[in-house]
Amino acid sequence: MLFVSLRVLGSRSVKDRRRVTKSLLDRIRGRWNVSAMDLGPDGSWSEVFLGVAAVASGVQMTDERLNSVFSFLCAEEESGEFTIIDHWREVNSYDDISHATNK
Repeated sequence: MLFVSLRVLGSRSVKDRRRVTKSLLDRIRGRWNVSAMDLGPDGSWSEVFLGVAAVASGVQMTDERLNSVFSFLCAEEESGEFTIIDHWREVNSYDDISHATNK
């Protein structure tokens, strides 16, 4: 999973925010075959919290895919439409959860 907090620069409405966010999400989904979503906050003109999830046959492949998505966002940040505030990434292997018990 990759979570990225963004600020859309110069946004004057939720519609401006949505235009930037939708463009990013469509390109991320299309290029890396991941699940990606705008997680909010609802009604904000400039704050964006993106979530990206990837599943692959190995930890290395998943890690590389999420790194590529984040590198893409960093490169797109130079367009001046948004700035990255923070990010967090976590990759788990099947072994980490295969012995977990439901509680």
